[in-house]
Amino acid sequence: MLLAIGDVVRVRNDQALGTVTGVASHSHGNLVCLEVARNEIRAVQPHELELVARGCTQQSAGQDLSILLFVFVGLVAAVVTGFAVFNEGGDILLTLFVAFTSLTTVTSGLINLFHRPRRIRV
Repeated sequence: MLLAIGDVVRVRNDQALGTVTGVASHSHGNLVCLEVARNEIRAVQPHELELVARGCTQQSAGQDLSILLFVFVGLVAAVVTGFAVFNEGGDILLTLFVAFTSLTTVTSGLINLFHRPRRIRV
């Protein structure tokens, strides 16, 4: 199971809801630390948990700026591949398809690489 700090989980045996606050090592394996009611911290084995909701954070101005940079890099890649296909004798429809595919692949790849949530396998 992949968990990130801030994910909401339910403990199977007593149906308690909690927010993941970290992972602790133990002689029997890893334990997931949960913040349950009244700011109480509780350590639970990962096989006793059910994922209820993923935690998310608000996007910052730096992330917005980096996404604009990734779109610009994608546009540059689209123009370069479009010219390369057109110069090799490709039809205009093929050129547009390759340019669009290159734009979406480069942009989404960079966004997924740098902005994906960090998950911990427990």
